[in-house]
Amino acid sequence: MAIKVTWESGMKFVGENERGNRVTMETGLKYGGSGQYPTPMEIVAMALGGCTGLDVVSILKKMRVDLKRLEIEVETKRHAEPPEYFEEINLVFTISGEGLTQENANRAVSLSSEKYCSVGAMLREKAKITHSIKVV
Repeated sequence: MAIKVTWESGMKFVGENERGNRVTMETGLKYGGSGQYPTPMEIVAMALGGCTGLDVVSILKKMRVDLKRLEIEVETKRHAEPPEYFEEINLVFTISGEGLTQENANRAVSLSSEKYCSVGAMLREKAKITHSIKVV
């Protein structure tokens, strides 16, 4: 994997992958950002939600669940002093689908958390990651 990050102006940067997909990001408002783009740490939180979400979709598909909805809220608490890394992360999964049970939802989320999600594996080095699951 090769990523290029280019400064655009002010406190705004654009990240680009090898396929030309782009993500614009900037610093937070308290550090001079405009509030128009996500911060790098917000993108990390989004990446965790996306990574675990992809796992859960794949696992539930293998369990023959006809998924109708998957929403993941990522709640974070950051260290008070620089570097302001994530100390705590709580993932709230809201899932619905034909054939979905609390048991297979729990199993899919646990497998992602414990075995498959590479973003979560990296973040666990610094952050306590917890989750809850609502089957609707």
